[in-house]
Amino acid sequence: MDASIGWYEDMCALHGVPTRITAGLWSALAAPPPLHSEVVVVEPTVTLAQVKGALGGRTPAGVKDSFALIDFAAAGMPLLFTADWLHRPGARTPTTWPGGWRVVDSLAQLDQWTGHHDTRGVLLPGILAQGHVKVLARYAGDDMVAGAVTRLGSGIVDISNWWQSRDAPLDWEELVSAVSCLWPERAQVGYARDGMRDAALRAGFSVVGPLRVFANAV
Repeated sequence: MDASIGWYEDMCALHGVPTRITAGLWSALAAPPPLHSEVVVVEPTVTLAQVKGALGGRTPAGVKDSFALIDFAAAGMPLLFTADWLHRPGARTPTTWPGGWRVVDSLAQLDQWTGHHDTRGVLLPGILAQGHVKVLARYAGDDMVAGAVTRLGSGIVDISNWWQSRDAPLDWEELVSAVSCLWPERAQVGYARDGMRDAALRAGFSVVGPLRVFANAV
């Protein structure tokens, strides 16, 4: 969960959005980047009243409840999705990169990547200048068919924004190997749901807790 907060901080900095953490809540002090919540619950003791106060009546608004403890639906904020936090211990560094995986290192590649993932205007070009963040893509010949973003922080690697093409499902064991080559022997974390979660579990991840994301577009 802390790694997710680090990602939010990086993304808001990339978009020039000020933030704060107070009383167990992370908040964006202006409109956050697209696809990101206005408020993230950082501590399990946070109450619904605190979250509503942090939102200050803003709509549309989104909240990531990192512990899935607060009933935001009862306050009129519909559930967007549920997921599980994942953790995988560090492992021995592979001797070779898995076939087809590369680090995205050009604006043209990033534009292609965000086109597949529908994150143009979200993952801005400045992300390529953040040394602790690496965007990964898998190629089949000349075609980009899968991808993920990795972020190194506090000795662990956060994996997020994964995607796959219809004809080439993301191979999580390959992704784990690529991340291990890039960031050797670090534990890997992230969150996923449904089929993606199950694929991650088969690749050695464990579920360490639930989360819920609520969104009010009114």
